[in-house]
Amino acid sequence: MRYEPMNYESINAYDGTYSPTGKVQYDQTTAYFWRCLYHRLMSIIDFKLPDGWNANYFKNVLFGVGYIAVIETAEYGIIPQICTVSGYGIYLQPTKILVAQPLVKFEGRRGENCEVIHLTPDWVGVLDILDHYAYELATAYTSVNVSLVNSRAGLLAYAKNKNAAEALKIIAEKLSAGDPLVIVDKVLKTEDINGEEPLFTMAFDPARNYITDKLLADMTTIMNEFDREIGIPIVDDKKERRIETEVMALTSDAGCRLDVWSDCLTESINNVQKVFPGISISFKVKGVNENVTDTETDDDRTL
Repeated sequence: MRYEPMNYESINAYDGTYSPTGKVQYDQTTAYFWRCLYHRLMSIIDFKLPDGWNANYFKNVLFGVGYIAVIETAEYGIIPQICTVSGYGIYLQPTKILVAQPLVKFEGRRGENCEVIHLTPDWVGVLDILDHYAYELATAYTSVNVSLVNSRAGLLAYAKNKNAAEALKIIAEKLSAGDPLVIVDKVLKTEDINGEEPLFTMAFDPARNYITDKLLADMTTIMNEFDREIGIPIVDDKKERRIETEVMALTSDAGCRLDVWSDCLTESINNVQKVFPGISISFKVKGVNENVTDTETDDDRTL
């Protein structure tokens, strides 16, 4: 499943190697939650980019593909571009890039005439996180709908004949519409010539099987787990006051991935500025604590 606006090559490459073993096919509910989580993910890091750069394109490629090239062209100047990487250096990191877009063709070597900003140490995007949690939320939400429907079944009725069945339908419609008083022919409750009642009803107790509240709580837990994984601080339901070590543990847990992403971005941006000294790129991390991260240089990082 891919709904992000990147390019068809990355979409095909991802979907061609993805096998959702043991999972149902993605549907519109999963797509809905995927987009919700995608927007939530996009909000945790604010980039300050040079004039003329498209921030949406930059973030879509960075989070989706995992990296984005910074190149200089005669026509457009210094710009970010989706690219492919190749080659390897002494530490087995990519050394070359290739940009093959309709309006931009470029081939270069990192550290000389171009550089790459990457989000993760393994040069892979982070949208697999959305796949995981979107599926869980969609599954829980489907269960919520089933629970709500099941909670409406409070009465089962059997009718002796067609006339009794039609009368019962009218009674049910009036009661559902909120009619405070429904008057029926007493013959519906009297015995017929065979000694049998025309109507028989069986009452259910939906409250005994009502689990919607538990499912909604589970959805909140799933969302909290997603927030914790990407670095958004959460407020759990613990009633008593937390001790300082517990608060520190939650903060550290929430910042694990975000800290790794910040390290990679800081190093990458510093490398870009070595190749293009006149360019200014910085970012701020929102969430883990009240101190935002401004990473024009390593010294500015406060995470």
